Amino acid sequence: MASLSEKEENFVRMSLLLTGISPRAVRVLFDYEFAPICLDATLKKEFNKLKDLHKKRVINQSQWNLLTPRLPDVPDSKKFDVTLMILLLRHLTTLAPPNSEYESLPASSETSPAADLARIKYYRNFLAHLDDGKIDSTEFSTGWDAITGAISRLGGQQMKLDCDNLRTKTLDQSNREIILDIKHSNDEIRELKQSVEILKISSEDTVLWNVRAQIKQILEDWKKNDQMYINTNGADYALKCIKEKSCVTITASSGVGKTATLRHVALQMADEGYDVLLVNNPGDIVKFYNPKQKTLFVIDDLCGNYSFNQIDMKIWEPVMERLENILQKQETQIIVACRLQVYQDNKFESLSLFKSCVCNLFLSKTEKQLIAELYLKTKAPNVTDYYDLYDCFPLICKLYHDKSDMHITNFFQNPFSVYDAEI
Repeated sequence: MASLSEKEENFVRMSLLLTGISPRAVRVLFDYEFAPICLDATLKKEFNKLKDLHKKRVINQSQWNLLTPRLPDVPDSKKFDVTLMILLLRHLTTLAPPNSEYESLPASSETSPAADLARIKYYRNFLAHLDDGKIDSTEFSTGWDAITGAISRLGGQQMKLDCDNLRTKTLDQSNREIILDIKHSNDEIRELKQSVEILKISSEDTVLWNVRAQIKQILEDWKKNDQMYINTNGADYALKCIKEKSCVTITASSGVGKTATLRHVALQMADEGYDVLLVNNPGDIVKFYNPKQKTLFVIDDLCGNYSFNQIDMKIWEPVMERLENILQKQETQIIVACRLQVYQDNKFESLSLFKSCVCNLFLSKTEKQLIAELYLKTKAPNVTDYYDLYDCFPLICKLYHDKSDMHITNFFQNPFSVYDAEI
């Protein structure tokens, strides 16, 4: 085997430190907090807490099997690895956590047992995510001092001597080969876990792959069109509402920007981790509902494009109670856009779910000016007198933007007559 470079030697030494000596130090603290002779009784006493951690996937299935072996076997801490020991020390003891909890490297001034556990956890993760199996001298020296300090405080002076010996001793061929084999195995295991996670997500997806692909493409189109969207007070309010409420209805007259606002808010929720699903009927909500996924269902033109559609209403009415039950789970929300004339129809009263939180869009003069400047550029000052001529001012700006060879004043005075003449 070819000789290793200094950086590769550093990787091998730190690997031996973290896989050989640090587990012994952690076990000293673990056995102090969980006396081996009392371990079974202690874990039984904490069963409900452990079960909750398992349910939340803090404890994985292989760890759960070690904690709850089949009778007549009992838990044996000698079979617990560093990850499981730190997990139990973190959640089942009164050890005061470090200032940054266990998720980052504690400050050097923190020398409590919990801070030392966090140090070991940090550097184990650091090592596992090194792609090239190399550590430079500065990083190695800093890490080594932090880890050996933690080991000596947790495990005593003899373990400190073991660390010092490991740092200076000559590495034989077997040391190098074993650690590099471990590195390659860890890479393969990490890739396998990623593949399994992808398969798991795919198997739990309630949306068919072809529907998912269509929705993905539509959302990409929305993102492109959203570049021509002027954020408004109405959009901010709608976003605030959907973060606080389970169902939000956006209303306005035709052409004010209901659909654009609906899409803008949906894209912002997607950025916050929501699975945004476009649906046309309540059956899709029931079918695509996933209790394990934060989901935002998006519906445009609820109950009709131009006037109230009674057929649509009859589709929604029978499942309203089911939808209300789904929304109580807090992981699912619905946002809809509905024309004001439809929303104000007396028959809409039966769809009470969609009247629980309403955002009626109204554009300020400043917002109209910004919309005009976005679509009309240098011609925007020519239309200031027409801001309030039609409710659908944003739509008129877009129409002119798409066909800007017309005389702008004539167009804004009577846009629809101009279009009729063109047709």
